[in-house]
Amino acid sequence: MSQTSPSHFLIRSPHYRTLLAEGANFIEHRDVVLVDNYGNSAEDEALQAQQLGLVDLTPFARSGYKGKQAIHWAKTQGLNIGASNNQAYLQSNGALVARLSDTEVLILNNIHSEQNQCILLEDEYAKNKPAQCYSVPRNNSSAWFMITGKFSTEMFAKICGIDLRLKSFPNGTIAQTSIARINGIIIRNDMNNTPAFYLIFDSASTDYMWSCLKDAFVEFQGAPVGDSALSKL
Repeated sequence: MSQTSPSHFLIRSPHYRTLLAEGANFIEHRDVVLVDNYGNSAEDEALQAQQLGLVDLTPFARSGYKGKQAIHWAKTQGLNIGASNNQAYLQSNGALVARLSDTEVLILNNIHSEQNQCILLEDEYAKNKPAQCYSVPRNNSSAWFMITGKFSTEMFAKICGIDLRLKSFPNGTIAQTSIARINGIIIRNDMNNTPAFYLIFDSASTDYMWSCLKDAFVEFQGAPVGDSALSKL
């Protein structure tokens, strides 16, 4: 895939200008544009990600549903959702379904899949208009970062009051909490043997959260990495 300009795409990170200023190289991925790398090889950035890395996944698809029948409707669409709240459930196609409460689910598309699970669900929702189930437009309202690496939990301790140590916060666990004084959702979703956490928060605070995380990263020699590094983990 060749390098491209994010200004040519409607689906891009809301703070792509900041990423460009930090040396990001962008590539086209299906109908979106995302950061491929920051001037380093995928192997070098993968090594960085194993220590402490920050990835902007905001261009990837996500959606949500809320209401008394939201979880029931999602299950009728073939989604595997367990009985526990604040738990994320991995789907057979690699998508992740986060059960936030008895009345709300968040769907995060598999970032390396050619299938857009969120679009398929949105199409079914529009056709069926299920009762007591309401669409939450996460693509527009929520940013999506990922923090990776063995120092990620120590970094989080500087900006979040939740105990995210790996023994206390198993893979798939969700915390709805304050991160750097911003309300957000943290989901542990390891990349093979590399600890990893998704961070979902108000898209209006994208630049603010990015700067807070980079500040917290300094002590641990953390750095932003591109999407190409993730396939090497």
